[in-house]
Amino acid sequence: MRQNPISTEDMRILELNADYLGVTLGMLMQSAGREVAAVVEAKEHVKSKHVVLVCGTGGNGGDGMVAARYLYGNGANVEVFLVGTEESISSPDTLVNWRILKNIRGINVSSLRSESDVKSCRAIGRADVLIDAMLGVGLRSPLREPMATAVKVFNNSKARKYSIDVPTGIDSDSGDIRGDAVKADVTITLHAPKPGLLIAAEYVGDLRVADIGILKDADSVCGAGDLWLHTQPRKPTAHKGDFGRILVIGGSDVFSGAPALTAMAALRTGADLVSVLAPEPVFQVIRSYSPNLMVRSLGTRVLVSECIGLVREAAQNCDVVAIGPGLGQNKETLSAASSIVDMLVSDRKLLVVDADGLKALGTSDLKLDAERCVVTPHWGELKILMGKELGDSENSDNRIQRAVQASAKFNAVVLLKGAVDVITHPSGRHKLNYTGVPAMTVGGTGDVLTGIAATMLSHGYGAFKAACAAAFVSGLAGECAFRELGNHIAATDCIAKIPEAMRP
Repeated sequence: MRQNPISTEDMRILELNADYLGVTLGMLMQSAGREVAAVVEAKEHVKSKHVVLVCGTGGNGGDGMVAARYLYGNGANVEVFLVGTEESISSPDTLVNWRILKNIRGINVSSLRSESDVKSCRAIGRADVLIDAMLGVGLRSPLREPMATAVKVFNNSKARKYSIDVPTGIDSDSGDIRGDAVKADVTITLHAPKPGLLIAAEYVGDLRVADIGILKDADSVCGAGDLWLHTQPRKPTAHKGDFGRILVIGGSDVFSGAPALTAMAALRTGADLVSVLAPEPVFQVIRSYSPNLMVRSLGTRVLVSECIGLVREAAQNCDVVAIGPGLGQNKETLSAASSIVDMLVSDRKLLVVDADGLKALGTSDLKLDAERCVVTPHWGELKILMGKELGDSENSDNRIQRAVQASAKFNAVVLLKGAVDVITHPSGRHKLNYTGVPAMTVGGTGDVLTGIAATMLSHGYGAFKAACAAAFVSGLAGECAFRELGNHIAATDCIAKIPEAMRP
């Protein structure tokens, strides 16, 4: 439980990460309902009082149904009304709790299927205590019937009014009122206040925060919640390019595999279009890896300053630029890479810097953009970035501290690769990723991670969230490949398993 406001998006990430760690959504629902009942009991002393709960068909309704059981156990005369039908209940945990209530003879349960059902429900007007469990977080459009009428009938009652999490009708993030909204005497919000509650305070009443048992680790370990943002269904009206246009700048007169791996990983992560800019000696080789890649030559033997104009032109048509894989350490190349990164930051491009691109940063004093830029060093590259020895590479606290220092130095999100990945923000915020297997020490897996991160970054949720999701997926893909091939995996095997790792 925390007192700082949390967005709807971040709350969902926490819940799913808690579920990933073993504290299931059903367990959280049981805790939420119990805590809601405890607050109501402490303020109302409900024994023999008429308590009516008006529940929706989602998770908020399930919280109310659990609360109903506890209030009944404390001696209240309880009635529960479902706004909708049992068939329309969208949460499996809510359905479980609705069926439990139907088995309890002392609790009257019924459905309000229509606007007229709501208007004829006299119990709402006669109640001593009313509890709103209709909707909770996530409202983005005006309320529909019969819920819109239920809110009006609810507000017309003279009962003491409680809302669970967010009064129905309030946008939990913006505080906007979507038509009508419940005017609660008390709002019992779950885990942390939602930003909209602080804006629409006149609808909230007395704000109480309930601890529902979300583990602290759910906010510090990468998990299924971090991936959830990046696996939303695509609209039928989507067009080519809506889900990421990625430009990879890499390769040299020697190296061709690294930029190809990055580009193919970006495609497998779901990017619509992936282009590669590579030096003349290798661009045809990279093109041969896959007909799905659009490969252009830089027109030079290696990346040099004369290429900067061509890079800027190519970057204008892309959402994200990934620079570094296979560039080599030619002095001219490192200087050109540093200038390109500076240019792209000035152009406010989304950017992933890896491999030899990191070596270019290490010789500069560049400041990046922590909301738009991810750098992906391993420990040796981090030492180059920081220009000094960093101490014990296996000490977890030291790894976190050094990654945070690098984030602050370059004003970027750092994804420090290792047995446990560390993702840091200049603010000091960090997460740890535990997915992956030792077999991923094989060459090329870092290039794969770069491609995954580039596609995640194109989704628009910011650099920190993109890096967390990328680390999680990269490790899961390696685990999937290892289950099939053991210690004989190659980077291309990890690419092939990205869709399986991202499957909801």
